[in-house]
Amino acid sequence: MKKFVSCLFVVSLLLVVPSLVSAADLFVQSVKAPIFSAPSLGSQKIAEAVRGEMLKELEKKGDWYKVSYKDKVGWVSRLLVGTTQPMGKVLLAEEGGEKLEKGARKRASAFTTAAAARGLAEERARLSDKYKVDYKSVEAMETMKISDDEVSKFHEEGVGK
Repeated sequence: MKKFVSCLFVVSLLLVVPSLVSAADLFVQSVKAPIFSAPSLGSQKIAEAVRGEMLKELEKKGDWYKVSYKDKVGWVSRLLVGTTQPMGKVLLAEEGGEKLEKGARKRASAFTTAAAARGLAEERARLSDKYKVDYKSVEAMETMKISDDEVSKFHEEGVGK
């Protein structure tokens, strides 16, 4: 009987201890992650972590993690954090311009050539005329560069406040 109780005790320790010891590290993936006093968006915000900061997971409850952050304990939405550090911005066109030029094709593909011969290259222009689509303006908008500071300012001030 003593052997059974001691084996049961050892097995229970093996099951319980890892869950207590393995407080996972969570990293903020969004620009900002508010930490609330309770697992609800309506509760009081007690802190705010920024992208890349580490939080210690203490408990998980549905879509919320109870975390420890700078000597404070609170709740953060699982949608704002992850188990890996966020990746930095990668702008392939700007950083590797020289490499892209060396590896770029110098001629059109056979498909593009055949499509142009059949008049399909102008399909986009015809659709633009038919549906009043302004592709030039869309391309101009796509070339705009918006800094993280501008995004934060827009997020805080909003539109028309």
